[in-house]
Amino acid sequence: MLYNEIRVRRLAYMAIGSYGGSGKIPFFEKIYIIGKVLSGVFLKIVSNVPIVLFVVIFLIFIVGISSGVETMDQFVKNQEKIRELKSLLKQLDQRYKVAEIEVEDYDLLTDKTSLSLKFYDYANQGFSNEVQDISIEGNDIYFDAVVLNFEYSEISSGQSKNIVLPYRLFSNKVPQENGISLNLKDENGIPLIFKRQDKDIYGMDVSKYTERVQEIMSYITDEKKARLAGIRSVYGNAVHKKIRKGEKLSIWVEQTGGLVIKKTAQF
Repeated sequence: MLYNEIRVRRLAYMAIGSYGGSGKIPFFEKIYIIGKVLSGVFLKIVSNVPIVLFVVIFLIFIVGISSGVETMDQFVKNQEKIRELKSLLKQLDQRYKVAEIEVEDYDLLTDKTSLSLKFYDYANQGFSNEVQDISIEGNDIYFDAVVLNFEYSEISSGQSKNIVLPYRLFSNKVPQENGISLNLKDENGIPLIFKRQDKDIYGMDVSKYTERVQEIMSYITDEKKARLAGIRSVYGNAVHKKIRKGEKLSIWVEQTGGLVIKKTAQF
């Protein structure tokens, strides 16, 4: 714009110059041209400010609404998740029969114990078809469990609730870290003691129940995630018994959160 104004003036003065003029633009006229062009640009910007301002405000409003909707949607999802987890804890808050154990043999010479374990499947209201046979050194057998303490967690409604999951076996000769894992989960990683028949699940559909159980199981291996979920603590709990050949035992999780092992005849 400025270039065009100066070019037009120069051409005009060149035309005058051809009739005896100098053909140059006077200095003060250059200042005038620059001032005129700049003032025109300024006035144009000022005249468009209301439109620009409106567009900016409108965009901010749209972004704010979008962010607000997203935040509200996340809040609703979180509240639904908390409601489902509360319902899940209530459904898991009971006494469980975990497994029945038969001591098949104990070899005094090798100091090895042979065990046969059957795990109770609450979805089928009976023992799983799979039998786990274990051979382990020693005869003082420990059953190890992990405990999730939901005390003070938002999803426990201020009440103390423990979720207990037996998961391995060790002995007086085999250290805890070298223990043998128990096959008490299904193909989806759901412990058999936490499975339910469809008709026994309430507060959510079957797929959500499975999803929430899997989420709670993930707290066992992810301490940071457990803390964010409000889990007060995750700790181990082991019970043991010196066993003899021919004994039949049962493992139970008590409603208080304890793990017990007794002779089958005592239950």
